[in-house]
Amino acid sequence: MGKSSVAACALAGAGACCFSSSAFTVGQQVASRPAAPQQFLGQAATQASQGESGASFCAAVGAVVGVASAAAAVGRKRVARKAGEIKVADGAEFAGGLIGSKYAGFGEYAWDPAGFSTRYPEHLAWYRESELKHGRVAMLAFVGLVVPDFVRIPLEQFEDSGLDMVTAHNKLIGPGLGEGPMWWLLCVCGAIESLRFKEMGFGFEKLTLENAGDLNFGKSFLPQTAEGKELMKTKELKNGRLAMMAVSGIFTAGVTWNAHHFPWLPGQ
Repeated sequence: MGKSSVAACALAGAGACCFSSSAFTVGQQVASRPAAPQQFLGQAATQASQGESGASFCAAVGAVVGVASAAAAVGRKRVARKAGEIKVADGAEFAGGLIGSKYAGFGEYAWDPAGFSTRYPEHLAWYRESELKHGRVAMLAFVGLVVPDFVRIPLEQFEDSGLDMVTAHNKLIGPGLGEGPMWWLLCVCGAIESLRFKEMGFGFEKLTLENAGDLNFGKSFLPQTAEGKELMKTKELKNGRLAMMAVSGIFTAGVTWNAHHFPWLPGQ
């Protein structure tokens, strides 16, 4: 739908509001030709201020909402069209060439509804760094949510029958400062983050599209070909994205239904 079509729909909606407000008010006649939107809004507001029909005022509000919706729709289409034009005109790759758009089952899947890759290209490296980090943490979290229901670490704190995803934090930290498994976890995460800061700088000034998310770990498991490496990296992205959705759903369902163990279903 083009700009003219969207605007026409909005004006048609405003005209319908005007028609209904006149047709169902006793003593008023429907005009043979509807007034222009600006004239209509002004007349309706004047009538409302003079104490005349409240329906006309409602029609004016409807017209404003209709015109605003049309403008927003046109704006969204203009942003999308502009992004497409930039990509074609400059010959640039989608999202700066970041891995993740291929191997979707139906060819390349370049999806960026908010337009972040074209509006904030200077932040692309940071977006990828964050996405990979959250995805990896979510994959580990999913394993941590499932495995303890079947296997426990043979230590007294982990064998507590009341230990679950809701109570784990408070049960595994303390009682004193630096005591408990949660502090061990903090030390491990802190060490990894410290190494990352050393590589990227405290302001991440050395972060680029090429090294975003690269922790220099596990590279020996990657295939030797460029296509194989891209495929493996795409798999990591997809599994990380799926894990983020899964972990969010698990916590939401578990807390909502008071089901803190696998499979997190109500009444279990």
